[in-house]
Amino acid sequence: MNKYRCCFNYLPLLILSLVGLTNANSAGLDYIFVNDFQQQPGGPRPVLPVVAEHAYVIELQRWGIRNDGRGPSATNTDNIQSAIDWALGEGYNTIKLPAGNYLVGKYGNDIYQAGIVLRDDMVFELDDHAVIQIAANDKWNYCVLDVTNRSNVIIRGGALRGDRESHIYTPRAGGSTAHDEGHLICVKASQYVLIEDMYLSHATGDGVLLVANSSTSTLDTTIRYNEFDYNRRQGISVVGAIRLLVEYNEIHDINGTPPQFGIDIESLSYESRDIQIRNNLFYANGTIDTNINYGGGHIVNTDGRNVLIEYNTMEQRGIGRGTDGSIVYWKNADQTIRYNYIKVRELTVNLKVGIIAYSNSSPKTNPATTYIHDNLCDGCGFYMYQSSDLDIRRNVLKDGYLAFRDFDNLTLVDNAVDSTINACWAFRFRNVLGHASGNTYFGNPFDLDLSPTVPFEYCWQ
Repeated sequence: MNKYRCCFNYLPLLILSLVGLTNANSAGLDYIFVNDFQQQPGGPRPVLPVVAEHAYVIELQRWGIRNDGRGPSATNTDNIQSAIDWALGEGYNTIKLPAGNYLVGKYGNDIYQAGIVLRDDMVFELDDHAVIQIAANDKWNYCVLDVTNRSNVIIRGGALRGDRESHIYTPRAGGSTAHDEGHLICVKASQYVLIEDMYLSHATGDGVLLVANSSTSTLDTTIRYNEFDYNRRQGISVVGAIRLLVEYNEIHDINGTPPQFGIDIESLSYESRDIQIRNNLFYANGTIDTNINYGGGHIVNTDGRNVLIEYNTMEQRGIGRGTDGSIVYWKNADQTIRYNYIKVRELTVNLKVGIIAYSNSSPKTNPATTYIHDNLCDGCGFYMYQSSDLDIRRNVLKDGYLAFRDFDNLTLVDNAVDSTINACWAFRFRNVLGHASGNTYFGNPFDLDLSPTVPFEYCWQ
């Protein structure tokens, strides 16, 4: 069992007590929904895979598999694959890998280093003391575990480790050395996948990549009770996934090559929707490197629809300042962000920002509203610009601020703000339309003359 299972259950109660939500039903936190929503935020939970329990423990000597971290990685890869395929052919459903250090990786093509391919209707379970390590290589892409066009797959236990320190960053045509597609688990156009109780670290790209294939999104994926540590690009990248649950994970020290977020929802030409990100611990994500790697943070949603972000703890620690912002979203994404604890201790490129809405001059085409309710922002504020359709209620911003520019259809209700500087730091508006009521500054009522028809200006400098 992952060591973090014991601890995360207390995070929702901590956040609720800090914000002061005394009327919440702590016995049923999974089912708290506020009155403002027409539908369940985040959509239904994904369907979990169902795999019969008929286990085979891989016999290392029989298959010629080394577990001492040595030997030709291609041979080890082929032999592990042979053992898995044989066991499935014999009617086993759960394939167990004993303790040890397994070096894997073989030639896929000129830019891809291949790993182990998982099949339909199987559990791949690593011993708590088993580590699968990809051998040093110079390929742009790799998948230590590959789940492509599969159904009913469970991956649990042990550790997967990339080759971040030993990787050979050979320039591609044009000179780029990003090599940012080296992933530990690749889930592509698959359904009913569970990833749990794992330590996922040191990838040149992501801990887990979820991606569509042509017009087929990955469906019904659950990622829970894992630790993501020191991957270069992302902890989890979502590039086309529907019905995704990410809960009770520890995601930290993601840095090295952009975007550098704990979780990145960025679907490109695919579709990502009905996503729940709950009860996770994020810290030290992003970098302060002032060269090409500057930026990052905990969660970014560029285009995901019906995303729920709740009961998470997000902190700056070490060098991982999250310089883009703890939570970042773009105007055509929509989400519910509630009951999160966000702590910022140092200035970043976007000031001390807890939640930021990035924008550009293109029109907002998604008519959905984003809801930001009942969060505690400790030492940070909210900054949104060049967009519309935002509902912000009952947030506590300790030594924080609310700042909006060129914004339509903004609702601000019952937010509590204080600032060690002054009220002109705590509330800033430029060309904003909307409605405000019940907001306070150091516990005292603070009237904001927001109107749906007359642009509001206040303390913008």
